[in-house]
Amino acid sequence: MNSFSPVNITINLDKLKYNIQHSFELCKAKSIDLAFVSKSICGDESIMAAVEETPVKVIADSRLDNFAKMNTTKTKMLIRPAVPAEAKAVVKFTDASFQTELGTIKKIETEASKQNKIHDVLLMIDIGDLRDGIQYTDTSKIYETASYVHESKHLRLVGVAANYNCFLGLLPDKDNMTTLAEVFNSLKALYDVDNPILSGGTSSSVSLLTNKDLFIPSEISQIRMGEAIMLGRDPADNTFIDGYATDVFTLEVPIIEVHKKNLSDGSSMLRGVLSIGKQDLQTDKIIPLDTRIKILGACSDECVIDLTDAPEYKSGDTVKFMLEYGALMTAFAGQFINKKYI
Repeated sequence: MNSFSPVNITINLDKLKYNIQHSFELCKAKSIDLAFVSKSICGDESIMAAVEETPVKVIADSRLDNFAKMNTTKTKMLIRPAVPAEAKAVVKFTDASFQTELGTIKKIETEASKQNKIHDVLLMIDIGDLRDGIQYTDTSKIYETASYVHESKHLRLVGVAANYNCFLGLLPDKDNMTTLAEVFNSLKALYDVDNPILSGGTSSSVSLLTNKDLFIPSEISQIRMGEAIMLGRDPADNTFIDGYATDVFTLEVPIIEVHKKNLSDGSSMLRGVLSIGKQDLQTDKIIPLDTRIKILGACSDECVIDLTDAPEYKSGDTVKFMLEYGALMTAFAGQFINKKYI
């Protein structure tokens, strides 16, 4: 934490725990396990301590650095497939990982042998979002990779996973979820556990939990949720989700200056300058709580706002914002924003 920074994010830990519990209950009603996606908060110690008090059993993250500093009793699951150079850290800091490349899997196997561990692997399948994963139509590669893991003494094939809405915006529907279930079922003879995992959804699948009329294949046994829990937002359409707290995180930014500026068209505007910019977080993903304020744009370290409809603001006053997911992730990844815990 940088004590010189005048910018803060307040984190309401009780509301965060409420959102986790609410998600857990929604999943439980569908006989699905919840994996808490922690990547947006970069292993924040105070937040993870609060998560430790919840019934969720799996922490999912895409960064090994985050896992390395976590103090948790929960299962640690790496959800971004590794590169070979990360194999040692994968085995050391995680219990399970999503993988796609046989060469990387062999490196992980070697490291698991050296560390005298058995590492769990979920095979990542691409069902149409065209990001990571073996394409679902490449049945020979899927079977070859799954067979290798199954036959290894230091790896266990514990399931299959897929992403939604991460690159091309593919959303879960009956057809693609059925396809995923078919891939999962085709590997039944190769799983090394009695209850293999089909990790078949993310926060964009939350409507499957809240709408009883939507189809979910019985094979899906895990949903990974981050944005819905952190912000109460459905990334499928960026709307708030009924029943969730939407103010877990609040950004507080002081105003550097307020001046009336003449514009090129002859008009004038009361403009404020905030002590935050693109180096701090994604400034196009913050929303003023005072709806009279408009964000005009930002440079590396300052953000300009229109205060014409809110003329009472002055230098030194604080403007509060809610965060979208992109702003949350970049804020915690940086070093210029202080954290305050409620």
